Amino acid sequence: MKNKRDTQISVSITDNYIPILLKTIRCNTCVGCDIFLKLCVNNKEQFVLYVSGETLINTSKIDRLLKEHVERLYIRKEDCQKFFQYLESSLKKIIHDGTLKTEEKAGIVYDLAKNIMVDVLKNPRSGENIAHSRELISNTVEFIINNKDASRSLINVLSYDYYTYTHSVNVSVLGLAFSRYLGFSIDELYSVGTGMMLHDVGKTRIVSEIVNKEGSLTEEEFEKMKEHVAFGVEILENVGGLDTRSLYSVAQHHEKYSGKGYPRGLQGEDIHKYGQLACIVDVYDALTTRRSYSDARKPFTALKMMKNEMEGSFNEKLLMHFIRFLGS
Repeated sequence: MKNKRDTQISVSITDNYIPILLKTIRCNTCVGCDIFLKLCVNNKEQFVLYVSGETLINTSKIDRLLKEHVERLYIRKEDCQKFFQYLESSLKKIIHDGTLKTEEKAGIVYDLAKNIMVDVLKNPRSGENIAHSRELISNTVEFIINNKDASRSLINVLSYDYYTYTHSVNVSVLGLAFSRYLGFSIDELYSVGTGMMLHDVGKTRIVSEIVNKEGSLTEEEFEKMKEHVAFGVEILENVGGLDTRSLYSVAQHHEKYSGKGYPRGLQGEDIHKYGQLACIVDVYDALTTRRSYSDARKPFTALKMMKNEMEGSFNEKLLMHFIRFLGS
């Protein structure tokens, strides 16, 4: 699938400044960080302060920029976190903004999700971080439900460089889009999306040398890695505030339909449908993501491997639905 990164707010233009879409600035609000205009003076780029972070950006300022056909403003790179916080507070309005293209909204949602997931992995026991992830999923579901092109646009902006936080967001996005395709209810989408976004939080209790190892794990290292499933469930149960159904994606994303998965060796329909779905999406994203020691497989190659080389690992009927979903 085509990876469209040009609409995203996190693409760096220079070492010190990053672009933001003018359309993401809400009238009569303070962004919380300084905003700059990019000018070309004597064939050199210059970034000129437009408004300070504490200045109210009123309608007349926005209209003036629109008349000048300005589409992008800039913030300092070190202010990215402040701007993400501003975007998060405005996300509901952004996803319903008729002036923003669907792919622009998808880029904003995806970048916000990555930022939130970074915070979650830094402190997975923070109820506030978990609450942010739940709110993000709620807005993402709203985006998908109300826009027929949202799923496609979200999939198109997925990052294919493997990090735990990008993998977590990719699995959540793919899982939400696939669940929507399967006709899941809104409540089910909330549960599936949240569980998949948090499915790997247990890796925060595995030593980084194992989690980030280049190449295959030893048998002993793999046994240690398996513990991330139980750790994840334990962390989220202690934090609380989650729909218990969300934990199926956390607890069962490594269970195989054949019964040869872990941690419990569940078989067939003993695996909850959220666990079956999470297993498929988790493997697919892992196969189609670049690693330092492995190139990303093309979608067709990954699906062929899942169907032929991993026969018995998945609910065959659900896997065929997933293949049709990606083809659609």
